[in-house]
This record gives sequence, C-alpha cells and structure tokens, in this order.
Amino acid sequence: DIIIPADEVSPAASQVGVPDFIEFIVKDIPSYQLPMRGGLKWLDVFSNKQSGNAFKDLPQADQLKIVDQIAFPSRAKPEVAQGVSFFNLMRNLTSSGFYTSKEGIADIGYMGNKPGVWEGVPEEVLKEHGFSGT
Repeated sequence: DIIIPADEVSPAASQVGVPDFIEFIVKDIPSYQLPMRGGLKWLDVFSNKQSGNAFKDLPQADQLKIVDQIAFPSRAKPEVAQGVSFFNLMRNLTSSGFYTSKEGIADIGYMGNKPGVWEGVPEEVLKEHGFSGT
C-alpha cells in the first residue's frame, strides 16, 4: 500500500488482492524467489540497523523514510543498491497486480478494444498514389 495507496478514485493495492498476486507470481516464476526472499531480508536488516525494528513493525512515517532511500534509483546511495533492486521488483509486481485487477483497469480508464468504423481509404491518400475513390 506504500506503492499504491488508496485514494479518492481507487482502493489500495492490498484491497484488490495484490499480495496474493505477488505470491502467485513468485511461486510461478522460480527466478523471482531468491530476489524476493533476499530483498525482504535486506529490508528487515536495514530497518533494524536504522530503527531497531523490523520494517513491518515500524510506524508508516518511518517506513516511508526507508522507502525514500530505495525508491528513486538515481538518488540512492550505493550502499542501498540491493534495496533499490528489491524495491524495483516490488514496484513492478505491485503495479502489474493492481493494474490488471478490475479496480486498476477502472483507475486508468481502460475501455477495452472497441471496433472502429472503416470508411475506406481517405481520398487524399488515394490521390497521392494515383487512384480515385470514385
């Protein structure tokens, strides 16, 4: 919910099943398992060093201070490179899960594929190629 919180338009990521989506993807794509486990461990170790508590036990303001250090790769310090990599993975999975949910699709206003109306080749294109529409 830090990545996609609830707002006046749509619910938070956790409210539309994103944690279940991430769990499914990580189980389905084994190459995600080590980065996810390592990233979660890194987050708790980093959090413990900074505050003496696991990340999940911190107040949201303190969680955001940590996230701010890893959420912006161009501003991140080299010593948090593993955290940046983990956050990128989480951001990608969270966004994929949210924006493929019914609520996420509504949030971006996706209307789906709609048939177009074919009125033939425009007259100016026909003329350009030496043809006439009549």
